[in-house]
Amino acid sequence: MYPALLTSYALVSSFQLSSQYDGDKWDNFYEKIPISLLHHTNGNAIYNTSHPLLERLVGQLEVEAPCPYNSIPYDYRMSQMWVEGTLGIVPDLAPKITLNEEGENITLSDNRDMFKKWAGIWERDTPFKYTPVIHNYAATNLIPRHLGPEYIIHGAKLYSPWNPTKTDVTLVISEWFFDRSLHLIKNLDEKDHPFSEVVVMVPPIAGAHDDYDKMTDVTVRTQHRGSPDYMDLCEADITTEWFMITNSYHHVARHVDLMFTPGTFKPVIPFTPATYAFCFKYPYCKETVNLAQRINPGQDKVVQDMDMLYNTAARNQFCKEWKQENGEEGEDLYKHQQRRLMFRKKIIGPPGPTGTAYYAWLVKNKKDNLYKMTDRSLYGARPPFAKVFTKEEKLDGMSEDELAKRVGMTLLDNSTDIDCNCGALETEVECDESGIGCIWRPLFESCHPPELIDGSEPICVTTEAPTMAPTVTLPEGDDTESPTSSDIVEEVGEAPQPETDPWYTSMFKSREHEGATTESNTDSTTLDDTDEDDDDAILEPTRQRTRKLSTQTADVSKKEFISMDEIQNLSLEDMIQEVETLENELKKQARVKEEKAKAISNLIKEDLPALRAEVDFNSHLFDKAKDIGDEYINYYKPIPEESENDVGLEF
Repeated sequence: MYPALLTSYALVSSFQLSSQYDGDKWDNFYEKIPISLLHHTNGNAIYNTSHPLLERLVGQLEVEAPCPYNSIPYDYRMSQMWVEGTLGIVPDLAPKITLNEEGENITLSDNRDMFKKWAGIWERDTPFKYTPVIHNYAATNLIPRHLGPEYIIHGAKLYSPWNPTKTDVTLVISEWFFDRSLHLIKNLDEKDHPFSEVVVMVPPIAGAHDDYDKMTDVTVRTQHRGSPDYMDLCEADITTEWFMITNSYHHVARHVDLMFTPGTFKPVIPFTPATYAFCFKYPYCKETVNLAQRINPGQDKVVQDMDMLYNTAARNQFCKEWKQENGEEGEDLYKHQQRRLMFRKKIIGPPGPTGTAYYAWLVKNKKDNLYKMTDRSLYGARPPFAKVFTKEEKLDGMSEDELAKRVGMTLLDNSTDIDCNCGALETEVECDESGIGCIWRPLFESCHPPELIDGSEPICVTTEAPTMAPTVTLPEGDDTESPTSSDIVEEVGEAPQPETDPWYTSMFKSREHEGATTESNTDSTTLDDTDEDDDDAILEPTRQRTRKLSTQTADVSKKEFISMDEIQNLSLEDMIQEVETLENELKKQARVKEEKAKAISNLIKEDLPALRAEVDFNSHLFDKAKDIGDEYINYYKPIPEESENDVGLEF
């Protein structure tokens, strides 16, 4: 009876009764979402067909049927009309949908005055009304605790929560010398988590605490590592069936929402698609996929180390084979890529096993049915751990000289890094008193940034990638390494690319990033706006010698590349000069990158025979080339749709 009475009352002065998006998968990029999308009401609604505004909005939708606005969902388009009339914000359309069949821009009519007139008549009546009876989750992964008082659910994927009677989980913490893990352990009992035991991995010479029982009710034990820290995934001594891993720069999130498929109770693990936008533009992530593809050549998913719920038995088998292939400490990771090591200034990537490599091994051995994988770019994901020692992570990796230069040898406090980060605020009081406009979300017990008018500067500028984020750069100095003392090989030069390369060469090879990145568990779909590519190989070589597309003419009198003999005879200063020359050349080529991309798009649309002939000719040169490189073309298959088995309950 209550919903019916509420509905009748609300529809007296409004034309639509519905709900806004009630999920949390937008929180990481909340400030970048257009105001019309944030406030749009879902089309699955109750409509007052006698309201004059509904008649006008539907009429405008019919008028716009032949134009680009027709590609926008009708409920979102109605919200755009209303925002344009009330706030004067004209929506930005994707460039591709504003082109006609000839590739020319379509001129759109200016309806702002008409929409403004509608707003002047009905704005006071609040024609869009929201009701708690309907909740719109828009394909968000949920467990029962996320549901509210709604009677009608739209777009939820409901999974089962962690069941302590079925699953015991250990937490592994990688620690170094500053006891930062104590922050995590002391606050562990305040969290909603599944961990029945904690294993703290410490250096061989670090002391062990004997008072953990005074800090938490969870069993905690110390394990002195006998291998480098990047081998903790394989070296941790686990006694439970499942475990997760983090490091001492993080703490456990307020709710560790492990999800399982109903009935079969398989862990639901988020992944990021291995594409340029989400991964390949970041060298660390790209190299992570490269190494995983040695195990499974078709690997197209990136799994963050701290998102994976590892099966202990499967981990043991994976690590055994990984060590056989790459050495006990990963010393043979690049033994088959000596030329690559010689011609790269630096290989940026993981020196040890990763969650992505673990999943690639499962797929190769047909054991991936242990898990239900879900695309975080579509369904969202909640990080089980939050980084709180960002600056300390950077400082801990410095030498004594670098530390003295940066902080004057002052003592460092284990201070947390939550400034300008709404997601790090875990209570309603902290969120409301943040001073930067953070908003509390009661259903999920989480804090998210405020909404902004389209085009406004976000309150917190971030450079984090959705998978592997760079560590914060400190001012007035060069970047330093992460706390993990990785054996990443450095080199001093790389052959410059010929100046005569045709425009389409960028489709086949790209350039090296100069900045190193480190892995982060903080999840965000906000991408770095970078114009640089990197040229690390994506696939493990399937032949002993790799080949590079050559676009040089037959005139061999001009030497564009430095020979091996010349490299060996160069002094260090000459090598550095060669590197600088190459970097200047790459910067020069980067200036025309946008123009080349547009040209590629236009020519692909036109499907010019001349283009096909030139590409075919250079493909022939590729097969005959004597220059040896390690550039590969990798065409990834589309991510398959979810199977009907092991899915959550959909509404």
